[in-house]
Amino acid sequence: MSAFDKIIGYENIKKELMQICDMIHNKEFYTKIGAKLPNGLLLSGDPGLGKTLMAKSFIEESGLKAFTIRRNKGNDDFIGAITETFEKAKESAPSIILLDDMDKFANEDVNHRDAEEYVAVQAGIDDVKNLDVFVIATVNEEYKLPKSLVRMGRFDRTIEIERPKEDDAKLIIEHYLSDKKVSDSVNMEDLTKMISYSSCAELETILNEAAINAAYERKEYIEMNDLVDAVLRMEYDSPDNYAKTSVESAKRTALHEAGHLVICEVLVPESVGLASIRTVTNEKTAGFIHRCKDLPKEYYHALVDLGGKAAIDLYYANECDSGSRADIENAANIIKNGIAWDADRGFGLAGISVSHSGITEHSRSRIEVATQTELERLLIKAKEILLNNRDFLEKTAEALVEKETLLYSDICEIKKKVKVIA
Repeated sequence: MSAFDKIIGYENIKKELMQICDMIHNKEFYTKIGAKLPNGLLLSGDPGLGKTLMAKSFIEESGLKAFTIRRNKGNDDFIGAITETFEKAKESAPSIILLDDMDKFANEDVNHRDAEEYVAVQAGIDDVKNLDVFVIATVNEEYKLPKSLVRMGRFDRTIEIERPKEDDAKLIIEHYLSDKKVSDSVNMEDLTKMISYSSCAELETILNEAAINAAYERKEYIEMNDLVDAVLRMEYDSPDNYAKTSVESAKRTALHEAGHLVICEVLVPESVGLASIRTVTNEKTAGFIHRCKDLPKEYYHALVDLGGKAAIDLYYANECDSGSRADIENAANIIKNGIAWDADRGFGLAGISVSHSGITEHSRSRIEVATQTELERLLIKAKEILLNNRDFLEKTAEALVEKETLLYSDICEIKKKVKVIA
């Protein structure tokens, strides 16, 4: 059994880690052809994605003696510990040093990138170079580190650890459910679609919360409603006792969310894994959808954002609710950033001029006008999509009023009964 078997999913990353381990175990094959071990490996990504597990699995698979540096002392003591650890690793070569959560070694303020802690790490890496000491580091926020530290020559390889996508999420979910009693009625595809972009730690916590809820209700098995309630509570801050709204308000919210959903499904089929009209406690707003596929174009995001407003306009004579106002602001920011970026690059809107310090005031006014024009154009486009798919829109809104929350399979069933026009 390989130590990498502890890592669920992430096959491409495991393959890259195995390649480096193979270089450690079979150095002669690489030396013969002129290849040498990379100078350091950086595992970068959001918290909770298993970076430390990957690093420890790598260390175990390598079979080398390892030394771990993690921030657990005051400044002077910690700097001394860094220097001492590199010395010990050098004396024990061949060996590995793990710099765990390296972006936490010093003050997190980006203006302190030349902190003594990072200087000590940099000096230590240079000191063990070509001495059979391999350095592996995990970081959550790479931008906080000095570029001189993470450059090639010190860290030749950087592996970006992303949130688990659908296939990996399914494997991770199945792993975390393997020690739990789960009802045969649980739809794994629905479960995967509704939480496919969560971190590994979040996935484990959500599934455990579902188990807790099922046990509290003295159920023999975890059922689908336990899993859905756990997702809604943990990911969307929408507990079972959320604030109920009036029937009319529920209908408006359902229509608003149906607008988002229909445009998303028309632009990128099978991209919505969950839709609900339940209230989000912290935001004190009602309704949300979860996309289980990326939208390939920026203006698709703006169109989806405007879907709720477009749906309300079609049925409520240009009334604007709080949700629509937030959506319009999001869409406007997407458009504005796109226009400003084009202008800053020296192309895009004709007549936009850029000074040495950035976009000129005259150009800012032009951008505002262009943003409003594009916003109105996309809103018209959103309405056209909804009018072409009116049956889909209305049946989705009706289903949301009836069920409150629609899963991936529910959306698929609705689509079977209507004609979706792209």
